[in-house]
Amino acid sequence: MKFFSKKSLFFFICLNINNINAFADTNVVEIQLDNWSAEINLKSLEVVGKIEQNSLSIASPISHLLSDFKNLKKSSNIYSWEYPDKNISVEVKKENNFLVFKFTSKIPQIFEWPSTLTSTTSDTNNSEELVIPDGEGLLIPTQDPFWIAKIDKYDAYEYSMKEQLTLPLFANITDYNTVTYISDSSLNNTLKFNKNSDIIYIQQEHQFRQKDNLSPYIIKITVDPKQDFLAPGKHFRNLLSQKNELITLKQKASHNKEITKLYGAFHAYLWGTGRTEESLKLLKDLGIHSLWLGYDQNNHEKYKVTKKFIQSAKNYGYLVGPYDTWENIQNPKTADTQLSIFPNAWPIAAIIEEGGKRKPGFQNRGYEASSEYFAKQKPENRDLYLRLKNFKETGINSYFLDVDATGLLHDDYSPLHPMNAKKDMENRIKRLNYISKNEKLVLGSETAVYWAIPSLAFAHGNFSVFNSPHWQLSRQHKIYGRWYPTERPEFFFKTIKAPEDYENTRYNPLYRIPLFQYVYHDAIISTDRWEIPITKFSNLKTKRTLFEILYGIPSMWSLDLKLIKENKIDLKKYSDFFQIYHHKIAELPLTNFEFLTNDKFVQQAKYGNEIIVTANFSKINYKNIPKESVEVNYLKENKKVIYTP
Repeated sequence: MKFFSKKSLFFFICLNINNINAFADTNVVEIQLDNWSAEINLKSLEVVGKIEQNSLSIASPISHLLSDFKNLKKSSNIYSWEYPDKNISVEVKKENNFLVFKFTSKIPQIFEWPSTLTSTTSDTNNSEELVIPDGEGLLIPTQDPFWIAKIDKYDAYEYSMKEQLTLPLFANITDYNTVTYISDSSLNNTLKFNKNSDIIYIQQEHQFRQKDNLSPYIIKITVDPKQDFLAPGKHFRNLLSQKNELITLKQKASHNKEITKLYGAFHAYLWGTGRTEESLKLLKDLGIHSLWLGYDQNNHEKYKVTKKFIQSAKNYGYLVGPYDTWENIQNPKTADTQLSIFPNAWPIAAIIEEGGKRKPGFQNRGYEASSEYFAKQKPENRDLYLRLKNFKETGINSYFLDVDATGLLHDDYSPLHPMNAKKDMENRIKRLNYISKNEKLVLGSETAVYWAIPSLAFAHGNFSVFNSPHWQLSRQHKIYGRWYPTERPEFFFKTIKAPEDYENTRYNPLYRIPLFQYVYHDAIISTDRWEIPITKFSNLKTKRTLFEILYGIPSMWSLDLKLIKENKIDLKKYSDFFQIYHHKIAELPLTNFEFLTNDKFVQQAKYGNEIIVTANFSKINYKNIPKESVEVNYLKENKKVIYTP
């Protein structure tokens, strides 16, 4: 018997019914949405959805965490009640086809809700797959022994939504439907993977903090009448559009035409002899007309990116800019990089932790720098913008600012420059906008999260998913490669074979989905991580190339003269194909994506109404597409092109 049946003794309150009776005895609120309805048990906060004769669990009961509810009220289209013993108040309303929950707390506390664990108190659909916006996007089967084992092996039970997810959402795909959960903000939210009888489920946790003035927890929920792993992307993109927060590449390029030089461009970091005129000329002679070139250099290096080099790169039509970071400060006398030296920052700009100690920097190098310290300078961000001015005087037309877009946000307990994570976010948005809009540099950052994307033209790292195996492998320098020799670090230039775990968790067609591209393909250009050039893994080069073409994104390279010469055939072959292809799709949205075979080894993407791309990851031919190849169908031109890496 269903928990909420017609014979139930509970009273039901419907949003579209004005005659409300006996609030004091009501335990259930029923809200009718456009094409589905929700029944909310006020005692347990269990939510059961109904759509097309199907019932599905939207939020599992948490009665053990609650107390008796009080003060049920209806005002306009909002229902509200309280859990006085828990100091929690709830408001629920219909907003378009979303069920919107707003929780407020009178005290600092952790609140765990919702959960995708299938309810045992009602006949509802089973959870089959979870959609997680980890980097580009993961589709995790809830009963897959592989993922159950890997989550345990890599201790990947928790995702901080603000810094480990690119979008503030997740979804639960049931037998027949898709439930999307979109948080109003990523701040103070954590997604937890839990297990129940060898079934994975998600528990979202929110922390009410005094540091944030106990800001409310708001989450929007909607149901689609079919299994659709892109549904959360569709809903989030629509919400962005409604709020005028979806800023496309076309719009960005209207303010800075240099952004169009990203279209068709590979991305490459230059080392040693890669910073020579000879390397530039060789690339141009290969027919490579579009390139993004980045560099990170210190005074002691033999080969430097000079003004002349920058001008030559620009003359060839390339984008060129430095790697920079404003995240770390070090003692000017002992700093291991010039990028950690600011004129007035040491050590006063260090973030102060709650316990009163300065927050150590990355790998215990110096300290984490407070964005609020720089924001309070007169003029604002004086040290940072002086750094930027010095770089710009070399003639650069692009800039890569590490960390700022990743969602790695800090609290600062310094009495001189206090801030919370929200203020840190606001400071970073302001300085990202200064670089891209005031200085009109083609700006990129690392693994950009949703709130930073309006300020950026590109991001390095968003293609990457489930990074735990990567962190483990890249720390094994004898295997992955050392950070020297300086002119040609093994870390970037040593080619190795990726371990099986690494391949299956990060580059497996069974589990990857282009969720981020569905939301943002026409708004930002993203790549794999900068320390994972396409030549890094001998056994993944083909598969990664297929994914990148399918998802419509450039490949990442580490270049010097030797590597260019060794790979000139591949560079020319791929650039001849990619420059034409990417120029046509860069400003187009990803409008559809599907698996064409049951084993998911043949996948198809559609860009606008102009281009269909089909990737065959299998070891056998699929129709007219050879094994491990892609077919690009240019619909307007009635032309098909096959590319085999």
